[in-house]
Amino acid sequence: MRIELTVNGKLCHAEVPPMKLLISVLREDLGLGGTKEGCGEGECGACSVIMNGRLINACLVPALQASGSEILTIEGLGSSEDMDILQRAFVIEGGVQCGFCTPGMILAARALLEENPDPSLEEIKTALSGNICRCTGYERIYNAVRRAVAEGYCDTFKKRENLCSGQLPQPTNDEDKIYLLPETLKEALSMLAENPGAVILAGTTDIVPDIKNGKFSADRLLDVSRIKEIKGIYKAGGEIHIGAGATNGDIVRSSIMKKYLPALWEASRRSGAPAVQNRATVAGNIATASGAADLPTILLPLEARVVLESARGARELPLERFIAGYRQTERSADELIAEIVITVPAAGAYQRFFKRGSRKALTLSRISLGFCLEIERDVIKSFHAGAGSMSPVPIRLPRTEAALVGKRLDAKLIESACGAISAELTPRKSAAWRKKMASNLLRTFLTDVSEAEAGKVRVPEDIPSEERNGPRRLNG
Repeated sequence: MRIELTVNGKLCHAEVPPMKLLISVLREDLGLGGTKEGCGEGECGACSVIMNGRLINACLVPALQASGSEILTIEGLGSSEDMDILQRAFVIEGGVQCGFCTPGMILAARALLEENPDPSLEEIKTALSGNICRCTGYERIYNAVRRAVAEGYCDTFKKRENLCSGQLPQPTNDEDKIYLLPETLKEALSMLAENPGAVILAGTTDIVPDIKNGKFSADRLLDVSRIKEIKGIYKAGGEIHIGAGATNGDIVRSSIMKKYLPALWEASRRSGAPAVQNRATVAGNIATASGAADLPTILLPLEARVVLESARGARELPLERFIAGYRQTERSADELIAEIVITVPAAGAYQRFFKRGSRKALTLSRISLGFCLEIERDVIKSFHAGAGSMSPVPIRLPRTEAALVGKRLDAKLIESACGAISAELTPRKSAAWRKKMASNLLRTFLTDVSEAEAGKVRVPEDIPSEERNGPRRLNG
């Protein structure tokens, strides 16, 4: 397949297998050896580059999806003879030792500074969290980023132009024709109607590791990465629409999500490193139907609905029904997930996402919980709960929900609810630990809600409605 790329300001062409990874295209076909390959699965960040303005792992992007993109690698910043400010700061601060992680680390820092020219230390740590270094201990790296900011590095940035023609990757042999490359939703649905069962390629953060480990094969692949219609996030009336192709990174950057669905925003923020978040799609996270997926744990209690489209028309399913079993969904062979729709929770509703794993950050969950609770005058009006990593698929917890709804929130009810969730969960492994952890996290959530409610100033029912809108001192 013939592809074109804008790399470091130059238009480049290559004839490569469609699923050849960008890291290999850069190193082998374009002769740019600065980008390193470490784990090959998006875990270490050594291959980090900036593609279309976002940090990505070059080891997770197939050539057919990279084609047409604008890419910045370490060679595009400066050379050993003429380093840019950030590269020089790494040297001065001692942020370079063996040097293997350095190109990816610098590109991760550059991506942060292009988006946020005055980051806090915590924001620097988050931005570099997907880049592993075994030499420096990170503090010197953080100091290097701060030095570059202080020396005016961000003032030197210039807009990069994409010189690509916009032409789709061109097949060069019959084998290339198994890759279907729609640019619109209508084209995609038509292709699926003609090729039912074609495997969908979106963020490829799951598929690429499976290919590497010999666990994946397909007769037809449909790449939906160019379909703009399925990438937006917007609010319409009382509903929020999340395009199937929206990424975790899109959710993290969305003010709509942070305002109305903070628990889903938190789940997206906790799901992978920034470079993975910029690739992993919402639809991919639910379509894998994995018990360890992060987003369904909170999407279930938010009562999200999945909109499926085909050439036959559209239909909508509750997420709880869409996930049929481990790695099984209700999507028909000719259907595509178009969007996820969520009714905005009532004003004042409490939302929370919890995740615990073997380490604090960038970990697969050993337990995840999602809660959404609405309360009126200490009485729980509604309560929805979801759990992940404790069963083959993420699940709702109807018995725990029923134990709380319609009851007054007090210490006794909190302890009763903790017992209910422990009894309802049936983990296959580490059952005692998972039950105890789930009980403790539910207690934390309900206690926080109780304290928040106690801190509110209550207006007595007998005060005339016209007086409720203004400030008023109670009890003298």
